[in-house]
Amino acid sequence: MKIAAFYENIVDGAKAEGRRTEEVLSGLHEAGMEMLYLTPDSWKRDRTELSGAMEKLDLSIEGMHGFCDFPADPGTLRYQEMIDLAVEAGARNFLIIPGMFSSGNTSLDLERMVDGVRRAAEYGRKRNMPVLMEDFDGLLAPYNCAAGLKYFMDRVEGLECAFDTGNFAAFREDELAAFSLFADRIRTVHLKDRALVRRHEGDTPFICADGKPVFACTVGTGYIRISEILNLLKQRNYGGNVIAEHYACDPRYVLGDIEASVRWLKRQLAS
Repeated sequence: MKIAAFYENIVDGAKAEGRRTEEVLSGLHEAGMEMLYLTPDSWKRDRTELSGAMEKLDLSIEGMHGFCDFPADPGTLRYQEMIDLAVEAGARNFLIIPGMFSSGNTSLDLERMVDGVRRAAEYGRKRNMPVLMEDFDGLLAPYNCAAGLKYFMDRVEGLECAFDTGNFAAFREDELAAFSLFADRIRTVHLKDRALVRRHEGDTPFICADGKPVFACTVGTGYIRISEILNLLKQRNYGGNVIAEHYACDPRYVLGDIEASVRWLKRQLAS
């Protein structure tokens, strides 16, 4: 398993601290980060500079993730451009987020999302790019829980799982039970830890379905059973990678959070 981090989290932190992105990438690489995870839009914007930094530091792209609003635009081909960019960047996989309930007709919205993901998966096969979905923590997303994600996985041939450790918190689901449900189809793992209290002043809460907040935090310091999940991955001879995720963390402190997460993961994976 290699350790990756979200490029957008890194860029936000670099801006907040007034540092050059390449300098930050170098420091995180020294800490143990070997890969990046990013959006197609970030790659389009920064690919020239980023390619140079990646070559210099021997970094690669773990995967890409992007949104398609299939309920509002069922005929969109945006997924093709995003998958093409993932191929260009040498990404290992592409995570699609297919929209939210928005029209008032939830059955129609759901049908359009499933059909859109099916077309994206078919296109991914043509481009030799695995297409994934995750348990997205949006309360208007029909795939925001284990049963919702399974609904898509059961209906789309070849669809694989990006397992997000922290998103099952939306409905207070057990992440280990969810892991067992999707273990055979996990292609990549987003390591998102959760805390019940705010660690930094600017941390943004996620409001769960029960109305109570949880907060993002450094991987290994919250209540999500990430050590147990890493052990399960090892036991299964998992061939993918792990990605430290820090969305909603205070950008003034997120670089320290990412580095601490990377160092913790490096120790965990070595043990």
